Amino acid sequence: MKNQKGFIQIPILIAIITGILVLGGTGYFGFKQYQNYQVEKLKEERMVQEKEKETKVAAETQQKALEQAQAEIEKLKQESEQAKQKQSVIEQKLSQSNSNSKDLTIQSSELTPYLTGVGEVICGKVSGSGSLWQFNSGYSVLTNYHVIRGATSCIFVISDAPNDIKHSGVYKLNIANISSWNNSTDVAVLQLGSPTDAYFPSTSGLNYKISALPKCPTKTEIGSSMIIVGFPAYAQQTLDVGGSTGNQTFRTATNGIISAHDTSVEYSKGLPYPNYFVSAKIDSGNSGGIAFSKTSNGLCVLGIPTWLTVGNYETQGLIQNIHNVMYKN
Repeated sequence: MKNQKGFIQIPILIAIITGILVLGGTGYFGFKQYQNYQVEKLKEERMVQEKEKETKVAAETQQKALEQAQAEIEKLKQESEQAKQKQSVIEQKLSQSNSNSKDLTIQSSELTPYLTGVGEVICGKVSGSGSLWQFNSGYSVLTNYHVIRGATSCIFVISDAPNDIKHSGVYKLNIANISSWNNSTDVAVLQLGSPTDAYFPSTSGLNYKISALPKCPTKTEIGSSMIIVGFPAYAQQTLDVGGSTGNQTFRTATNGIISAHDTSVEYSKGLPYPNYFVSAKIDSGNSGGIAFSKTSNGLCVLGIPTWLTVGNYETQGLIQNIHNVMYKN
């Protein structure tokens, strides 16, 4: 019986030991699995943290890039707006320049009211041009001194008949009483006498509107438009009326620009302002006429056509500055 009991106990012991080993192995395996799980979990958490960090960095980088892009866009907008403003200013200046250039071109409608204020000065075989002025001393003709120099008698002819009888006629000039503002300019002011024929109107009814025009600036800019009005030799025609022949010179208006300033008179004659070289056509007979220019305020008196300068291949008229003409020294 003992042997049998002992035989029974040994297997039980073996089973217990085996169970313990199994349980111990299972516990160890479970612990290792738990350890591995914790390690993997930590790895996953670290990976998640790294990804979150990377995502945060990427988001911050993107945000910075976006802010930089927005700043660049804003800068470009400002530069574009500034460029537009500059372009607008330039266009406005160009438009104003074109407008001024157009406005400063002398129109025929502006010139017409003053044409009959310019007539022909005839002193025997010598002739020139002159303009009507109303000074304190009365009604006068302004011309060049070289036109009437040495003459014993001169007349002033306004040839606008039959279209304008009021502003037409032949009038005597009082050459015994010649005046001027200074001795440095080629200028003569003569009082206008009575008409040579009773048919013609009195001197008080003539066109003295030039007197009311303002003088152009003392140094009108080169390139400014201008017009000369006078009775040049090239406009003279021979007329045959009822078997009688005679000559008539027609009033002309020639336009051009101020080509240059003649400053030599400031040194040689002691005059304070430059005279003008002009491109407008000029000829003998224009001497003593009138030259107009224009400012933003309208037509103005530029001066008195006086000389013709001849180069190798070109000619230029020379205008005495109206401020020099009337300069009192």
